[in-house]
Order: sequence, then structure tokens, then C-alpha cells
Amino acid sequence: MKSEVSILIPFDLGLELEFGGEEANRIVKEISARTTQLIAFKDKMTAKAQVVTQIYKFGVGLIEVSFPMEAEMGFLTFFATEVKSISVGSMGILSWVKTFVNSLIEQAKVFASYQYVYRLEELDLFPVFSLEPGSVKDAEKFLEQHYKKLYGIVSGEANYDSLSQFVMENEKLINFGYYENELILIKRFGAVISSYESQVILNIIRLVYALYWNLLSYNFLLDRELDKVQSILAHLPPWYKFWMMPQRYQKFSEEGMNFVQDKLSIVESIYSVFANVNQIASDWHLRTIYKYVEKEFDIDDIASAVKVKLDRVEQSYNSAREFIATNFFIAVEIVLILSLLWMILDTALLYIISKK
Repeated sequence: MKSEVSILIPFDLGLELEFGGEEANRIVKEISARTTQLIAFKDKMTAKAQVVTQIYKFGVGLIEVSFPMEAEMGFLTFFATEVKSISVGSMGILSWVKTFVNSLIEQAKVFASYQYVYRLEELDLFPVFSLEPGSVKDAEKFLEQHYKKLYGIVSGEANYDSLSQFVMENEKLINFGYYENELILIKRFGAVISSYESQVILNIIRLVYALYWNLLSYNFLLDRELDKVQSILAHLPPWYKFWMMPQRYQKFSEEGMNFVQDKLSIVESIYSVFANVNQIASDWHLRTIYKYVEKEFDIDDIASAVKVKLDRVEQSYNSAREFIATNFFIAVEIVLILSLLWMILDTALLYIISKK
């Protein structure tokens, strides 16, 4: 069976981007396209691959390694579940990607409107198999014939033959094809497509996968921010060290303002994606696929978690500032009262001494 294999490798740029000129309203920009060294898979396959690098406005880079493959379904499943075993030249694919991620980030900085202090450095692989259009004559029969193998591809399950009936019934594969001969299967760890619109569908997967990675990077940033805030709250100066409070208040205010900038960039980034899917929204079939892919990647749940963390961090900074401000004024009032009492006592002593 002939197919085009596309391996999507997203990475966090640690940036928010703005494209200028005619590209100002675009959400993605292609940086480079070239042919790689020879790629190999467990001494069972070698091929020349095309590598395309894209950067998304919301701060994610996407490297796509694609090449043709002709093999039986069993081998496609084996390949999908062992995709991290691919080598490019003499290097494993993830090590190979890491060698030029930094240079890609430097290229992207030309378009940067904002840069974060921390960056998610993890990488992941998502294989997409675009079967030759027309190779699937009846999608339902094809799905029934190769059900477990297809399930293994899209779920990343190496032991697909041993899956229980419980799994088969509760994690059913749903074909989102529009025509009888159209196959579109997508889950968290892979996709299988047989469609004359495969490139459009692949674009949807690229977009949602990049958005998913973007939300993961925000989760990473906010976890670091929460750790920092918790450390701050655990080491707030007590009221009697009032001389430390103005400096601490200024520090927390600066940290809080920096976080507000991060928050604005994050919120703007999240909503900019949903404002740029007009082409998808106008097509019922593409809109259905887009919503399904979003659901598979838990986009709504992760976005909600990010928003909750944003509010928690902001409230923590506000609480720290209020605590220090309140304690500072309490400490000042105590000092003033003690000064007043001392003045009264001193005056009384002077009066007593003068009487003698």
C-alpha cells in the first residue's frame, strides 16, 4: 500500500510573533524546505525525506519530515509505534532535531514581539499516514478489515493485537470521511488519511497540534511561575522587619507587572488562533474535523487549565503586595505609637526632674 508519511515535530519557540507586510494576518510562515540526509528505520527501510519548517504566530515551530512509503498495514503500524527509532544520517531523529532547533529560534526572533524567560524544551513525534487517494474503495470495509492495526497507529499502541473488547467498545475509531471512499482517522498519537483533500486535512492537524504544544508550553511557564510565587509567599518578611518591606513591595510589583505582560501575550495568543479559522468555519466537513481533532488533543480542557493558572498566579502576586503593604503600615503605626509613648514618658520624666 502506497502512502506519504509525515512526521510532525513541534517545539516551543519561547516567543510571540508578528508577521509584517502582506503576511500580517497569517498565522503560519514557512521558514525553509529542503531534502535531508538518508533516513533509516531499524534496518528495514531507507529513504530520502523532505523537511519543511514552519513557525506559528503564537510561538510554536513545527518541523515536518515527509517521505513516501510502500508497505503492508502491519508494517505501517509497527513504524508508527516505533517512530522514535528513526535515524537521520548517524543520529536519532530527536537528537537530529535538537541540533538545529536553536538556529531556527534565532531565525524566528526577527519576527518576535515578545520573548518569555523560560522555554519548554521537550519534543514529540506525531506520524500521519496519507494513503494514496483512491486506494481505499470502501472506507467502512477497510476500517473493519484493518481495525486493530489502524487503532495501533493512531493510539501509539504496540500491543494492538491484545487489546480487549472493553477498549474496542469505549475507544471506538470514528471515520470522519465525507465520502464512502474517504478515510480520516485521528487520535492523540497518530492519524491515517485517505482523501483527495489530504493536504487540507493535514493543515488542520498541523494547526491543532501546534496549538496543543503551545498550550503545553504555557502550562510549563505557569508551573514555573507558580513555584516562584509560592517561594515568595513562603518568605514574606514579618511585620517587625519593616525596613525590608518597601524593597520587597517594589520587587513584587515588578514581578507582578512582568507577569501581567506574560498574561496579556498568552491570552492574546490563545484567542488569535480561533480568530483565524474562517476558512474552516465556512466548510461543514472541515469544521467537523477541526472540532474532532481539538477534542482528541483536549484543547478546551488545557486552555481552561491555563486560564485558571493565570488567575491563580495573578491573585498570588496581588495577595503578596497587599500583605506587605498592610504589614508595613501596621509596623509604621506601631513605631509611631511607640515613639509617641516614648515622647510622653520622656516629657513626664523631664517634668519630674524639673520639680526636684
